[in-house]
Amino acid sequence: MEVKIKMIRPIVLVVLLSSTQFASGTPQPTVTLKDGTILQGITEECNRDVLPVHAKLESYYGIPYAEAPVGPLRFKPPVPKKKLDSPFDATKIGSSCMQPDSASFGVRLGNMEISEDCLFLDVIVPKSAPENAHVFVSIHGGAFIMGAGQMSFLDFLIIASYGNIIVVSFNYRLGPFGFLTTDDNLLPGNLGLFDQQLALKWVNENIEAFGGDPNKVTIGGISAGGASAAFHTLSPGSKGLFRHAMIESGSPFDSWITYRQGEEARLEVKTLAKLIGCSPEDIEDDSKLLDCLMEASAEDINENIAKVGQKLGKPFFPPPGPNLDGVFLPKDAVNILQEGTLNGESYVVGSDAEEGTVLLWMLHSDKNVKPVVNSTTLSEILSTGTIGDVPIGNVPNSIAQKLMKVIYTIDEKELVNENQDDYFHEVSQFLGDVMFFCGASKFARLASQSKNVYRFTMTYVPSSNVIDVKWTGATHGEHAQFVYGKPFEENLLDKGSDEERNMSRKVMQYWINFMKTGDPNIAEDVDHLPLPDWPKFTKEDQVYKDLTPDMENINMKKRECYFMDNVFLPLRDAFKNFKSYKTSDDERSKWTEEGRCEWEACHLDEEKP
Repeated sequence: MEVKIKMIRPIVLVVLLSSTQFASGTPQPTVTLKDGTILQGITEECNRDVLPVHAKLESYYGIPYAEAPVGPLRFKPPVPKKKLDSPFDATKIGSSCMQPDSASFGVRLGNMEISEDCLFLDVIVPKSAPENAHVFVSIHGGAFIMGAGQMSFLDFLIIASYGNIIVVSFNYRLGPFGFLTTDDNLLPGNLGLFDQQLALKWVNENIEAFGGDPNKVTIGGISAGGASAAFHTLSPGSKGLFRHAMIESGSPFDSWITYRQGEEARLEVKTLAKLIGCSPEDIEDDSKLLDCLMEASAEDINENIAKVGQKLGKPFFPPPGPNLDGVFLPKDAVNILQEGTLNGESYVVGSDAEEGTVLLWMLHSDKNVKPVVNSTTLSEILSTGTIGDVPIGNVPNSIAQKLMKVIYTIDEKELVNENQDDYFHEVSQFLGDVMFFCGASKFARLASQSKNVYRFTMTYVPSSNVIDVKWTGATHGEHAQFVYGKPFEENLLDKGSDEERNMSRKVMQYWINFMKTGDPNIAEDVDHLPLPDWPKFTKEDQVYKDLTPDMENINMKKRECYFMDNVFLPLRDAFKNFKSYKTSDDERSKWTEEGRCEWEACHLDEEKP
């Protein structure tokens, strides 16, 4: 069943389809897949005089790469799609996967229809692309709970045309449909990652039919898409499916990825089951619990997953995400990185300079006005009651404040000023580091011991941004507009600047160089834009390329990330473990003779489902 959800802005791609499809009366392009399926696509044009780009492309949309994960296939690993009827109409975008209304997140995702039947991919091929062309597979972001392969603020036509590369994008299951887990064989989890892996296998098997080389595949994405790309570098099942990875504003060490385990994971599943109407008897019996979840409507699951956090006293409830399932992720990421058993040859790893301001934007009621973070609001932001286990966890408020002030206060005079009335900078940097920046730095440091790693940041504040407010600066994922040529969109040509367009050319050239050679400094094409050198990132010499008009190399956040890795996060985990095991003499009396506590004793602050 398909569900309409609110559109935030017109979808660029829909406009392109309606204006270019069959406009010249030319025959529709076709391609024959490995299994004999004939796909019928459309011809599109990308004309950007200022770039300059004038290209024709053959595009194929809404190609099913897996059987619809509905009925008995819900909560099951993806099944490869059987041969399609030919010719298959590949001219329309497929439904997005089940997710909340993106308006509630204030982000313009541009989704049209959502459905459980959503495992589709799209292939965009420049007609001028050479034989055995390079391929970029884009993995969309959205915190593993929202998003789609085609989103309104990413225009793949521009980068495909500018770089003469094939671009593939796809949907994967999100939220409870893709990541719900009991941390055991009942619901192992990571289905969304297995969807991604199957899409990569589809590319490996079929991209030659489009003129691409399966040995020249680069994967990448932003936010959850960047974290996903990193997960594929760790997963044995993704070996051989790509050559390079672009890990942008996301990593396996981001604090918002909570890795549900044990009783915590099972409690969330049981709470969801209760909310959708499963009986107490069903909830306590594994087979009946799964049956109830399988029989529930997709709409009920979709609507009630957000209420789980409220029931468990976690208002800022992290959505279900990746977990250590023993299959896709056979062991802890640190162990895999230290062993050097990583997939791919080279990685770009990036974080924007003000990643944390988007979190203050999410928490602030008047999103158009920069919030004032005084001592009172600082306490609210840092309190576990306000944002649950993300990112502060269970570190006592007073300790968190003192640590934050010591590490993030720039002016020494402010350090002794207990009455400082605006901690906006300190808090936004702290949140950005714990949620995004330092996790990416940790991944880059460990990966650089066995792979070529190039690290970037962006301190440049663009004239426009995705969330349409000025005070967030160079926040989470903002560099994407320069990667995908947004300053060259025709509706922005009179609003943007030559400086931003020149910057976008340079960023696109770095990205295209990396996709083709594994080194952002080395261009495969004779006719290319010369660029300032981008040094490799090493554990000893942590150099970042700063995405600005000048493209300088800088060092940053060694002190902050050392603090995060070695002080704050271990402290957070220690307090969390302490809270989990706290008992009084009265509670100890409830322990069984075997040394196991009853539910009430082990979950003192939670409502029994």
